[in-house]
Amino acid sequence: MKISRRGALVIGAASAAAAVGSWRGLGLHKPGGAIVKPGVGRARSVRSDAAAPAVVDVVVIGGGNIGCAAGLTLAERGLRVAICEKGVIAGEASGRSVGYVDSQFLDPAKMEIIGRSKALWRTLNQRVAAETGYRQTGLVSVFETQAALAEAQAWLASVKGAPGVDARIISGSQLDGLLPRSGRRWAGAMFQPSDGSAEPTLFAPSLADAARRHGAVILQNCAVRGLQTAAGRVSGVVTERGPIAAQAVILAGGAWSPLMARSLGLDLGQFDAHASVARMAGVRDGPAVSAWGPDYCWRPQIDGGYTLAAITGVAPITPALLANSPRLLPAMRRMWGEVLPVFNGSTFLDQLTAPAHWALDAPSPFERNRILTPEVRRSLLDAVAVALKAKYPVFAPARIVEAWGGVISTTLDNMPIISAVTQTPGLYLGTGFYYGLTMAPAAGEALADLVTGQRPAIDLSAFQHQRFSDGSPVAFRA
Repeated sequence: MKISRRGALVIGAASAAAAVGSWRGLGLHKPGGAIVKPGVGRARSVRSDAAAPAVVDVVVIGGGNIGCAAGLTLAERGLRVAICEKGVIAGEASGRSVGYVDSQFLDPAKMEIIGRSKALWRTLNQRVAAETGYRQTGLVSVFETQAALAEAQAWLASVKGAPGVDARIISGSQLDGLLPRSGRRWAGAMFQPSDGSAEPTLFAPSLADAARRHGAVILQNCAVRGLQTAAGRVSGVVTERGPIAAQAVILAGGAWSPLMARSLGLDLGQFDAHASVARMAGVRDGPAVSAWGPDYCWRPQIDGGYTLAAITGVAPITPALLANSPRLLPAMRRMWGEVLPVFNGSTFLDQLTAPAHWALDAPSPFERNRILTPEVRRSLLDAVAVALKAKYPVFAPARIVEAWGGVISTTLDNMPIISAVTQTPGLYLGTGFYYGLTMAPAAGEALADLVTGQRPAIDLSAFQHQRFSDGSPVAFRA
């Protein structure tokens, strides 16, 4: 799930600035900042294993895109794997995204991992012997102004020759051949044929099922309460169904990773934003390509419908945002105005009262909210649908048949963390993925490489956890 094309949405950017600098214009108690309890998953259901194994080689905490990709890769390599999910597979952000597999306007530092992922995506349906919904649809970004077009041209120059990049500027008849006629004169457009889309409701479930066929254990509604260590290194985890001994643990908990990390004495510097997405019914002669416009984005679904989303989201003001506002200054300068800061009392209080530590023999904070679900900004989605139909009359008959909210997580520099934890041997992090669906195949492979001691196929130096504590400059990357 993504919100902004101009570099990813760094949550604290607008909200911390508004909260620390001035309360003027702040969206107090506006829709989108609250968490709905209990939440309900959207993804295809996955069969769970009944009992937790006593011993495995690797425990994966989190059954989202990254956790399932890592678990599958490890199981394919013959390791004994348990994927522990406190709710259901792809119940949170992984099953709620727009569904893009793309790299437009991203920093050159991300091109290698996305290029590797695109290569893996192309054979993924065959690999898992199931439907993930992946289609190489291509992605068109249209621009209303010469300034926006110039920005696209500058980005193309910055990533020239990078893996996975085949974008080009198009106009006139080329654009008419890809998008429905809109009756508008665009300043220009950019098309990347190698971009595509997948079904968030199918991807992680299909990977989880494939992992089981390779011997992995899938434990849903089974929260990991904490880690066990022996002689200074990981020796297993304690779950709500009992302990599991393991030589390695991968923390891929998405929005919940910081809470688990804090209990282990680690600072992830990860933050969240909320977005609203909708599903529209199919239309006759609808476009087969995904598209991004000034105030909307869409992608074709494999069932003939379309996923629709706005390009702005909300950033709930939380204690973590306020505490980290000095470190968010680079993001603030880049992202001000692209996200609405909102304050919701219950959401703020939930984080304020979250414990730093808890007993492992009693219910943990992870068991109090199985599926993190933000409220939906339905009025915003309705307005986006109206704007889309005005620009592209082919969508006029389409109606919104479903709407949902999701959480987007990222880090201080908007780069994911794919890393071993030096102070806790045997612990690995796969978290802070703003482009989780796009990057998941390569990220899962890289995590499996780290766990098994193989040389990763991509350079992971920019994704190290220690970059936030070793004095390295924190530079925001789109």
